[in-house]
Amino acid sequence: MIITDYSNQLHQLLVSVSRHLYITKDGFIKYQEKPAAAVSVKDYRKAGRERLVYYVLRDHFSGSFVFQVASTKSLIPLAEFLFYVWREDAGEEKFLWGMPESLSIPKNISSPGLYSGVEKLGIRSLNPPSGFDSGIRVLRDIEGNLCFLMHRTVDHTVAGLNGLRQKVYRYLINSSYRDNKFERWKECLPAGHPRNAPDKEIFMRYFTAGAGDDGGLPLTGLPDNQKMKQKINKNSLSGVDANSPLLQEKLSQAQDLIYDAWELGRRDMRLDLARKALSISPYCADAYVLLARESDYPQEALELYKKGVQAGRLALGEKKFEEYAGHFWGFIETRPYMRALYGMAEGLWKLGERAEALEHFRQMLRLNPNDNQGVRYTLLYCLLAEGLDEEAGQLLAENASEETCFMAYSRALWYFRKQGGGRESNNYLKIALDSNSHVPEYLLKKRSLPFKQPPSYALGSPDEAIIYVSEAKEAWEKTPGALEWLAGADLPLLH
Repeated sequence: MIITDYSNQLHQLLVSVSRHLYITKDGFIKYQEKPAAAVSVKDYRKAGRERLVYYVLRDHFSGSFVFQVASTKSLIPLAEFLFYVWREDAGEEKFLWGMPESLSIPKNISSPGLYSGVEKLGIRSLNPPSGFDSGIRVLRDIEGNLCFLMHRTVDHTVAGLNGLRQKVYRYLINSSYRDNKFERWKECLPAGHPRNAPDKEIFMRYFTAGAGDDGGLPLTGLPDNQKMKQKINKNSLSGVDANSPLLQEKLSQAQDLIYDAWELGRRDMRLDLARKALSISPYCADAYVLLARESDYPQEALELYKKGVQAGRLALGEKKFEEYAGHFWGFIETRPYMRALYGMAEGLWKLGERAEALEHFRQMLRLNPNDNQGVRYTLLYCLLAEGLDEEAGQLLAENASEETCFMAYSRALWYFRKQGGGRESNNYLKIALDSNSHVPEYLLKKRSLPFKQPPSYALGSPDEAIIYVSEAKEAWEKTPGALEWLAGADLPLLH
């Protein structure tokens, strides 16, 4: 058993081929329940499928670690990985750095070139057997977290999984509700540590002589055909006439796949069809919309919606924007763009880009004043939340005859802001209560909102109330006295 007394005394280098995660021909990562036959990292070329590869360097004393994800066809040179881990931290969030006194190199990834380079850096090499002595248990934890996160994200490429590293670190290392490995690492560095690595040119020179000397993992360079793949949007959206007959035919084929995908119950099948649609036509805005809706991460979803807006606008062309303006939703080919634009505006609002979000909502109403998507409701909630009461009043006046739950409660709130609990505001609140009596239960937190909004609703139902409160609660909470007024809302209709 290895015992260490302080941080950076011993680092453990691990490279392992996953037995559960493989990569399809299209570059997307899939999970297989039954583990594949074990493949040594030195025999990775024998793997029947392209498989995921983990590169991990772990501090033995604290358990803090750094990792990267690659594939059997897109390997990372070992010296490049070591430099990435050991280099002085330059703003990128890493959870250990600096060269150790010793480096554990399991036999399955050892080579004379690796040993020689490490020794030239003044680091002693240890050669444990593969297994627990090499720290291999951390690989199970990393893969388990990545698999969990894949159920909440949609960019299931090698690049996408590397983008999830900070989330894995926050749970396994830099946690506020369990032992914090990073704090232990920092607090237990002895005098003289971290030892900075030399600059990259000098660092890599130490390993050059041994590169490729044993036919195993690449040490300092890759074959020309081994390049990292980013497949989720591999086709360029610029420089091509999207309105040519051939591209419009491909877009129609892709759109049909999305219509099929929306009917499927299984998430993995929906994702597969959306990706297939994009491989047929990168102008399929609804494919990006579907992917965005499947993501639980707002930033990832927003980026997909933005791509959908770009794709949809190019697919339509500027002439159709001029021709269809004022009746936009009435033309079926505009709807993917409008769905993407709505999703982008909502995403911007949630991430704090509120002025930009408001302008996109206004644009949607200019394009389609009939407002088949209900943008007026969302815009009204946002205006009230931002204190733009004058514009909110204009929007209410334009929809004066509408008494839906969504409009009625916001109208009551607007009058309360203007008059307090006076005659008109009380009348409008009574109308709102008649439209849906369940709203106060959720606004006053007598009932909890569900994690996700209902996909549909009936007039006057709890589902309708959930949808309203999920979006409008900020405006109510920002209005002094409004919730107290609502709590005492057993009011007669005044004349």
